[in-house]
Amino acid sequence: MLGIPFLDNAIWNWFKPQTFDDPVDRLNYFITSTLLTFFAIMVSAKQYVGSPIQCWMPMEFKGGWEQYAEDYCFIQNTFFVPFHEEIPADDEDRSEAEIGYYQWVPIVLALQAIMFYLPNWIWKTLHQQSGIDLGTAIEDARKLRQIVGADRKKEVGKLAAYLEECLEFHSERRSACRLLCFRLGRGLGSYVSMLYLFVKFLYLLNIFTQFYILNSFLGTEYTFWGFQTFRDLWNGREWLDSGVFPRVTLCDFKIRRLANIHKYTVQCVLMINMFNEKIYLFIWFWFLFVAVSTAINFAYSFVQLVFTSSREKSTTNWLSGPRYGEDTAEDFRHEHIVRRFTHAALRPGISYPPLIGC
Repeated sequence: MLGIPFLDNAIWNWFKPQTFDDPVDRLNYFITSTLLTFFAIMVSAKQYVGSPIQCWMPMEFKGGWEQYAEDYCFIQNTFFVPFHEEIPADDEDRSEAEIGYYQWVPIVLALQAIMFYLPNWIWKTLHQQSGIDLGTAIEDARKLRQIVGADRKKEVGKLAAYLEECLEFHSERRSACRLLCFRLGRGLGSYVSMLYLFVKFLYLLNIFTQFYILNSFLGTEYTFWGFQTFRDLWNGREWLDSGVFPRVTLCDFKIRRLANIHKYTVQCVLMINMFNEKIYLFIWFWFLFVAVSTAINFAYSFVQLVFTSSREKSTTNWLSGPRYGEDTAEDFRHEHIVRRFTHAALRPGISYPPLIGC
């Protein structure tokens, strides 16, 4: 990726998809974080390698003066006034029209990427305290699909013994985490199950927080900014009228010459805003897709972990398929066996049949 072996390995090990999550988790912490990081790098390259701003200077500005003015205007903000309106004379009116976000786009995108990854970091850090190595257990369970005959039975026995040992250890510690693991139902009385649902909620909370950050950062007046911007573009209403990501802005700056201070107002072209508009329009609709997916996933996970009937039905669906053999499928057609397996084998802490298949 970067051409530096040890750095590439470190980055990949940090951000690679984990074994013990589902596709919606990966959509949040891996795909979305990667997209935001890519956009942050792309905008940074345009800002610091290319020419993000160019200003139309007075004739007396030569060489270094022109570069100084452009650097100042890029750092100190510009303001937008539609061409059909007069430039306000009052400094406060000009301040209200300031465009002050374009310098911070790479940093904000990078922080947003970290926010999407944070719930996964919490999950990886805290689930280890359950006493179960989820990564190893789920990976071993997946490998069982490739094993047949006596070897399969032997490996299943080893995995079952390991999980049983972890469950016994977990039951001894349960009183220590009772304050954290309050009971919402029989299937939700464990540290791992509660943590799993809590992380799902963090993903959901994060994506809605992202919409708030985006609207606040861009200073938009629209709650559904993406739809409004898309409609403006569709109807041919560009930045000249809407003021969203303006390409042409104005900049005030002062220059001291001897004992006199001279004030200038110059017109500038923010070429970087042409990229920012397309990037943020894509990001808004991507966030919408992630929000819908995450909300549905959280609701599904909540039902699966809270309601016993849903857990039993899920267990039946996962264990009655052909992947577990005809004998197992036949056994799990009996309701009392499913109920016994769900409450005895899948006790609090092992509520993850879907993860084995993801």
